[in-house]
Amino acid sequence: MGAVERVDSCPGVRVSETRQHSARKTVERLLRLQKVTSKLSQALTPDQVAGVIVQQAGPAMGAIDCTIYLMEEQGLRLVRVEGIPAVDLETWGCLPVDAPVPVAEAARLGEPVWVESLASLRERYPFTHDKQLSNQRAWASLPLEVERRVLGVLTLGFERERGFAEEDRDFACLVARQCAQALERAHLYARERELREQAERARSEAEEHRRLLELEHLRLKAVLQQLPQAVILAEAPSGRMMMGNEQVARLNGGPIPGDWNLEEDLVAVSGFHADGRLYEPHEWPLVRALTQGETIRGEVLDVQRQDGSRLSLSVSAGPVKDTEGRVTAAVALLEDITERLRLEKSLRQGEAVFRRIMESDMMGLAFTDKDGVIHEANAAFLALVGYSRQEMERGALQWGVLVPAEGKDAGRRKQIELLARGVLTAFEMELVRGDGRRVPVLTGAAQVEDLERVISFVLDLTDLKRAEGAVRFLATASRVLGQSLEVSDATLQHVAGLASVSVASWCVIDLVTPEGGLRRAAAAHEDPSREPQLWRAWPTPSMRDSGGPLLQALHSGEPLLFQDFRAETWRQVSSGFVPLEQVMEAGEVCSVMVVPLRSHERVLGLVTLGACRPRGCLCPEDLSMGQELAHRLAAALESSRLFLESQRAVRLRDEFLAVASHELKTPLTPLRLQLQGLRRVVESQVNEPVSPERVLRVVRGCESQVRKLAGLVNDLLDVAKLAQGRLPLHLEEVDLRAVARDVLEQLSAEASRVECRVELGDGSPVVGRWDRLRLEQVVTNLLTNALKYGAGRPVHVRVGWENGLAKLSVRDEGIGIAPEHRGRIFGKFERAVSERHYGGLGLGLHITQQIVSALGGSILLESEVGRGSTFTVELPPDA
Repeated sequence: MGAVERVDSCPGVRVSETRQHSARKTVERLLRLQKVTSKLSQALTPDQVAGVIVQQAGPAMGAIDCTIYLMEEQGLRLVRVEGIPAVDLETWGCLPVDAPVPVAEAARLGEPVWVESLASLRERYPFTHDKQLSNQRAWASLPLEVERRVLGVLTLGFERERGFAEEDRDFACLVARQCAQALERAHLYARERELREQAERARSEAEEHRRLLELEHLRLKAVLQQLPQAVILAEAPSGRMMMGNEQVARLNGGPIPGDWNLEEDLVAVSGFHADGRLYEPHEWPLVRALTQGETIRGEVLDVQRQDGSRLSLSVSAGPVKDTEGRVTAAVALLEDITERLRLEKSLRQGEAVFRRIMESDMMGLAFTDKDGVIHEANAAFLALVGYSRQEMERGALQWGVLVPAEGKDAGRRKQIELLARGVLTAFEMELVRGDGRRVPVLTGAAQVEDLERVISFVLDLTDLKRAEGAVRFLATASRVLGQSLEVSDATLQHVAGLASVSVASWCVIDLVTPEGGLRRAAAAHEDPSREPQLWRAWPTPSMRDSGGPLLQALHSGEPLLFQDFRAETWRQVSSGFVPLEQVMEAGEVCSVMVVPLRSHERVLGLVTLGACRPRGCLCPEDLSMGQELAHRLAAALESSRLFLESQRAVRLRDEFLAVASHELKTPLTPLRLQLQGLRRVVESQVNEPVSPERVLRVVRGCESQVRKLAGLVNDLLDVAKLAQGRLPLHLEEVDLRAVARDVLEQLSAEASRVECRVELGDGSPVVGRWDRLRLEQVVTNLLTNALKYGAGRPVHVRVGWENGLAKLSVRDEGIGIAPEHRGRIFGKFERAVSERHYGGLGLGLHITQQIVSALGGSILLESEVGRGSTFTVELPPDA
């Protein structure tokens, strides 16, 4: 029984112990909750609340780490953490609300999320498979929610995997609610503190604004007292004058009473419109500004004061409105313009006619006394003669200094005659400007009897004379250029000479050479003794230079104009500095115009015009003349070039026909002889059979000549196709080395005949997508060329890959090609040697280059006279 009793007593003991343990646990939780609540009550800011939560709430619930996320517009932001290394938080600092993680889900749903193990976490949230996690094995994410608003998320991490009992969850949610309420209280407190600070700032700003307004009011009042105009400020709607400066009293003829009222005192003042009508009370500008909110600017009216005197006033008035747009006052600005109007009327009456005449800019006008001194002149006259108004006022401007010395007496007599007769006469003459230049004018004079002076007019004829001179020069230059179909340097020198004596002081013409440089073709100076210096000193830019104004003009096609050409400009133009004195005299001022010679986008050269005083300077208006001269020179040079090219084409045609007839006859002659010989043999042996060996030998010879004849005809057909831009290509996989080997076999007999040994280097196949027949043509032409000019020496052929390109080189050790011929040997019907010694149509290299270009490749030439030539073909692997 004793044993039974012991057994029966154990459950009761265990139940009692469990209840005691649960009670102790409940007390401990309450104490921890009280501690957390106490700490939270002391936290005043959201940051402090977050700190208390991670330091107190986590340990209170047995967690080894704790984090706080706060809700923001961008999502959840981690603000506090406790117990987790920083390296584990690199990817968890900011989370979107829709992120597939427990924290975001708790914020999104507003409900706690319990994760009992790492495996459960991986299974429920696959997103975390590759994320860095701390060593916890269970997690709880609790939303910090107040009135269904999620303020953030409290996340707890536990050291071991565990289940969450209902009392644990309730306690965690209770702690979370306490934390959320503390966080909301901190937000409210922070908002209240912010509002108090804003109110304090607003009060301080208002006080400062009030003080500034008072200060500005005092300043404004002081400024208004100093104004020369009268200022009135009237209150709305009563019309009481709030302020008026001292000028108001002066205009009124006495002090303004302090109780001045608009409606009562304005009636006693008489105001008149410009047409004499009396101002009605509602028409006064200040009244309209007060009652109607109208803005008036510069309204002129006449006012009759109490003493009977009248004033002319310019009145401006405007309303003063509050923030709601209501008129609270009006201000009026009154200026006494009585004397000004009187003076203006007097001036208008006295100078109306004079101003109409003098303000004309169509011609220069001047008033002269009987001694020829000019006392008054308009701006057009002063600009024409080059004097300032101050010089005229000092008496330095006289007709005696304006008329040239050689015609001074005649000019004076003419002026006296005009003065005596008092009639208008017009004649042409030259005037000497203040800077020494002469200007052609049409002038005349008439007597002004009332002023006892002579009014003279001058009309500038510079543009007219310049245009006439330019037209005459261009016409003469065109005649010179049109005298011959071939424009020689002598013709260009003639044109430069014409330019130097008609439209400029000197002229230089530079032409582009076939090699791409510039050469001096002509240079002329109005002073023949300075012409050699001009030839030598004016710069000829090198086409290899990268800059400089002259090259820029040459390449751009735009003209250059240096209106003030001095030493600094000379250094800018001349890269190798030449002393300016070699072209210009000391102190001489010139203008220089550089115009490019271009035809159909081709650069032909430069024409340079320079003008030195006293002839006058070149101006922008002269650019059209310079461009027209360049156009005519370019047209003449282009016509000359076309003429020479046509002559050369005719010569090449004649040479080609002679060579072609000779080359075509060359295979026909042996072909005819062999056939004739075979016929004689057959006729002589009527009853006997002809030896098959003999017939075969003749047939082979005939086939060889036919092949030569067919090759010549094919070359001519290829040239015709190339000229028409249609060279058909049949692309296929081709081994360039095999093509070279086949061509070598075909030409082995020819190589033996000229005693040239042909070497083909070893190597792997060079396969690409090309036209096999055209490649055979390229290799045949290059090898035939090497055998022809190889002078019996070895020919070396190399085939391989280099820098991703297929490369074929054919090198001979023959006569070589001189440098002056290398640029043209790829042209049609071109040779570097005489056709009498080597024969051929001169088409092989031209056709070869065109085929290589059609295949997307290039052909290069290296040669040395007496040591042979190397032709290198480079082809991309896929044409």
